[in-house]
Amino acid sequence: MKTLWNLTVVFAAWVFVGSGIASKADSLANVSVSGTVIGASGVHTIHVALWDSTGFMRQPVQEVQLRPGAGCSFGFSMAPGRWAISAFEDINENGACDMGLLGPKEPSGFLRPFHAWHKPRFDEVAAQIDHDISNADVKLR
Repeated sequence: MKTLWNLTVVFAAWVFVGSGIASKADSLANVSVSGTVIGASGVHTIHVALWDSTGFMRQPVQEVQLRPGAGCSFGFSMAPGRWAISAFEDINENGACDMGLLGPKEPSGFLRPFHAWHKPRFDEVAAQIDHDISNADVKLR
């Protein structure tokens, strides 16, 4: 009888601890963000980038290139947190968003629209993403 009691206690502890681990793993699960780039000509490559605060506007965490004729839909998978998503149409196909005196020379935009006359800061264009989003559209201007 004592052995059965010990097994029951061990099993209950295993279930309790295991459920805590499972819920912690669930909270660390990735989220997916997908959307469409709006306003592109369809003639040039579109670059869509996912940014975190540490590499903002220097090194994207993920990047997708949408070739002409391939459509304008994109998707990313990442841990929940604060993220920025940008897109630009590479008119001269040099792989970079060319900048002028007053901002980008090529059509560009962010998931969270930005309209100021200075280089965007992460906090101005980032959003807290804690769940899947299927309509994360970026409008180029």
